[in-house]
Amino acid sequence: MQTDQTVPGPAASPQRSLPDDSPAYALAERCAWHLLEKKLDEVVVLDLRGCSDVCDFFVIASGGADTQVQAAARHAHDELAAAGHHVHSVEGLNEGRWVLLDFFDVVVHVFHQRARDYFQLERLWGDAPRLDLAPAWFASPEVAARQPGLTFVSAALGGAERETGNHA
Repeated sequence: MQTDQTVPGPAASPQRSLPDDSPAYALAERCAWHLLEKKLDEVVVLDLRGCSDVCDFFVIASGGADTQVQAAARHAHDELAAAGHHVHSVEGLNEGRWVLLDFFDVVVHVFHQRARDYFQLERLWGDAPRLDLAPAWFASPEVAARQPGLTFVSAALGGAERETGNHA
């Protein structure tokens, strides 16, 4: 006699979507903002939860010159430290080709564009949920609610500078 038995499969992982309300995502979004302040290109947040044991999010951005990469990485580091987010380690800052800022849950990769094209981190982590960010992203009330105290200024909003967010 044969009986039908259902063998439970692996538990379905919850669907991840960006943005979310996690503190790690809020930090990744804040990192992205500070990189965009220095006019970096192709700012991306990758959600690595469930894909990597190293961290929860990568923030990836690129600049066209070593000095721009260095300046943006220093700026992000300094602004985040002032907000109480202290970096665990910094690599590559003196060279300016690929700067890595490790905040444990969030790892920031600031590339010179040629280095980014060569290493292709987005392709390596192609199965991770991805969020491409631009200055206009930070004009929404939802972002201002997640990032209290930040003032978002962007010339990309209607051709004139506009401020949104919570002012302390």
